[in-house]
Amino acid sequence: MSTDSAGLAGLGNSLHRRGSADQLADEILERIVNGQIRPGTSLREAALADAGGVSRNTARETLRILVAGGLVQHYPHRGAVVCELGPDDIRDIYRLRMMMEVEGVRAADQLRPEQEERLRQAVEDFEAAAASKDVAHLVAADISFHSRIVELADSPRLNRFYRSIANEVRFGFSVVSVLDREAEQPEPLIEEHRQICLHLIQGDTTAAAGLLTAHLRRFGERLYEVFSRLDDQRENTATSGRDEKRVSAAGPAA
Repeated sequence: MSTDSAGLAGLGNSLHRRGSADQLADEILERIVNGQIRPGTSLREAALADAGGVSRNTARETLRILVAGGLVQHYPHRGAVVCELGPDDIRDIYRLRMMMEVEGVRAADQLRPEQEERLRQAVEDFEAAAASKDVAHLVAADISFHSRIVELADSPRLNRFYRSIANEVRFGFSVVSVLDREAEQPEPLIEEHRQICLHLIQGDTTAAAGLLTAHLRRFGERLYEVFSRLDDQRENTATSGRDEKRVSAAGPAA
């Protein structure tokens, strides 16, 4: 199967109405996050329209949405390609997360009732997702919890910016959850979320910020290590491929 169609089979089967670029983009993002569509895959407009059963215009709009979502990049003369995040990308993403989420905590001197309710609900949703042992649900619930923290800053622009990196965060967390089997031992994560929530409700923003900083720093370091290994593996595979081509071009050894 060519890289233009890898992972695209069956797209559009779940669309509620033909021509929904948003729904098709959501389905493709889900496949990217769970590994069905691999990093480096070309997403050609024609192949996408054919696989999704949509018009070329809808496929074009879908690609625009995907590029805006952060996990797909458009290159001149190459088109849309699923991003290959590297360790430096992870470090940058977590640096941004730290700034945005800690800002939310610092703004939370006294939670309003609706803010407290949303935080409590986010923790309960995370516990339910952990009990399901489903990585996709766990990742979505984790992102939801941290989004609630950012929302405490009462800044629509900050919320929009956080959403702009959410897909990259989802992808990174999904990778480490699968490789480290996070969904099978979620108790430490659950307790960390509970404690951050508890301190915020109590108005102890200093303790909440300390716990959140340690939480993000630990996960950022884990993801950096994981993506460094993946980067090394890609480089080794590429080097091996180049060496084989050189040997083939030179002919058999005497």
